[in-house]
Amino acid sequence: MMISNLYRKLNALLLGVTAVTMMACQEDETGDLYEAIYPKSITLDIPESVRPLIYQDENGTNVLPLLKGEEVQLGYTILPENITFNEVAWSSSDENVATVDENGKVKAVNGNGSTYSIVQVSPSVFFTGSGIYSTLKVMVSDELIQAENISLSSEADQVYMGESMQLHYTIFPENTTYKTVRWSSSNESVATVDENGVVTAHVIDANTETVTITASALDGSQVYADKQLKIMKIVQPEDVAIDQSYSIEQNYLWAITDKTVKLSYTTTPSDCTTSLIQWTSSNEEIATVSQGVVSFNQNGVFGDVTITATCPETGKTSSINLRLEEGLVRELFHDENNYTWYNAKQSNSGTESSHVWHDGYVTVTTYTQSATKQRGDFKCWSPKTWLHAGKYPIFAIRMEDVADKYKDEGVTARNINLDASGTCGGANFSGNLGGSNNKYKYNYKCSDGSRVFVYDLSSQSWANGGLLPTTSVAEFTTLQFKYADIATIDHQIQYNVYWVQTFKSLDDLKAYLDNEGLTYEE
Repeated sequence: MMISNLYRKLNALLLGVTAVTMMACQEDETGDLYEAIYPKSITLDIPESVRPLIYQDENGTNVLPLLKGEEVQLGYTILPENITFNEVAWSSSDENVATVDENGKVKAVNGNGSTYSIVQVSPSVFFTGSGIYSTLKVMVSDELIQAENISLSSEADQVYMGESMQLHYTIFPENTTYKTVRWSSSNESVATVDENGVVTAHVIDANTETVTITASALDGSQVYADKQLKIMKIVQPEDVAIDQSYSIEQNYLWAITDKTVKLSYTTTPSDCTTSLIQWTSSNEEIATVSQGVVSFNQNGVFGDVTITATCPETGKTSSINLRLEEGLVRELFHDENNYTWYNAKQSNSGTESSHVWHDGYVTVTTYTQSATKQRGDFKCWSPKTWLHAGKYPIFAIRMEDVADKYKDEGVTARNINLDASGTCGGANFSGNLGGSNNKYKYNYKCSDGSRVFVYDLSSQSWANGGLLPTTSVAEFTTLQFKYADIATIDHQIQYNVYWVQTFKSLDDLKAYLDNEGLTYEE
């Protein structure tokens, strides 16, 4: 019926155009024919009342959640404004979920919170195939599932005057009906927040102001989350002083596996805009620096580097000299986000090895090697480890020994090997250091029950390749302690590892144990 009506309208229009044209031709043979103006775009208009409820799914599609029985009046904008025909057609992809009438009124029919219908508006059937349309995904729930918790996160806890920062939120549970929040600021003269969670800091008189940004659920649950932000005035730094605790002058040496260090420093004034401080490195092949965070290279470039902080307006500077030491291995497990030694990820008989980080140690769980044996190798996961048999020949690990810890459960044996694969001076080295099982050079039993297994890179040979040269850096791609053949025991067990380090001498190792407050016996 709609098509025939359209054709009748078109025919009437064409007849009218023909009549006008014939008259025009009689009066002026140069008269132009009138042309129909077709639609070029159409956009859905969503009422202000429900617009805050709309979110985007994983595909970036706009989604409007509705409860069963709810109705929403949609509109549309069709361009250009002077089109010949402005009739539109409304459709729903699943009328069991939601319907839409000829005027754009949507009604939620039925759904479980994951069922949806695509509501579409397009120019009338006469223009089918034009590819012009606009859609909205309507997600229907039979019952309201309210928010129970909201979490907020941001890149930083401070925003500088005139700058903006994005806040992110997560609503729990995941199947909450309304997945968006209402944003508000405790003091809009200090900072405002828009409907997308973008905070903009305004001009302030004091050097700092604090504002609370709140994200509130839209389902009447009164669930909300707060985020306190410090709004900072831009204040030029006049002077800067870097803490020298980790400098060469204080005899501190950095290991390449430390990866980064955040330098401590003070400024004048103390509440100045620290982001204005300019940071430079004397040798970016060794280390780079950004906003006081030094990043050491992971390519095996060692040596001294000077990091300098400069106040741009006054020109005052402060520097620290750092040494990235070749051959130094130091894993102390004090940074949950940066440790490289843990279990070798082995599995068998439905079991697998694992580990748990604690500040100052990791706990390793073994896997079932056989019916009567357990195994739990301990591996360095850095792509490369650089050793130096001349400068740091002592390679040591402090750990619990399962032969001590599970003696009462029947463990009487285990095999420990320092196993590796690498190159030095153009030669290859691999296999066990010492050549076979339990060839550590020293075994210290500490007063806390742990043991220190000690290897000497300068005097012990690898199973393949022999002794490492003592005059150059060795590059190893595999380095691990094989901790196998733990017998006799038929279930998974655990052991703690406290550190893995290299030392210049046995005396340095012993001094380190003394500083830990441990006594030991060989």
